[in-house]
Amino acid sequence: MLCEICGNKVKTKRTILNLFDPEIHHICENCYMQYPLTPRNQVIPIEDGIIHHYSMMRNEVKNSGIAYMSFMKPYVVQYMMHYDDFIFLYKDEIDEDFLTILDSLKLGNIYLLTLYENIKKGEKL
Repeated sequence: MLCEICGNKVKTKRTILNLFDPEIHHICENCYMQYPLTPRNQVIPIEDGIIHHYSMMRNEVKNSGIAYMSFMKPYVVQYMMHYDDFIFLYKDEIDEDFLTILDSLKLGNIYLLTLYENIKKGEKL
């Protein structure tokens, strides 16, 4: 399998116990060390509810959507166990305009998972 960011081969150690397991990671060790996950959580009040915003990275990495898909599982499990009455949304990139649109739609409580955010510091909704 090739890394989705740099194109190098992803090396996984194969043993008799995991020989037939599918490979789930699409990122090599070098790219993961260069672009690590830095999770962040925000609670944003909106009309008719709140947004629980979880961001997995702080810096934008090109073509990284598929590379970091295997790291979404803990967020989905958390949503299913604790936030099952919320609306689940996933978006690669988020900006202030998208949050304004979500606020105007009045969807209620939202669990929002993003790969990275494009909101400048100091801005308010």
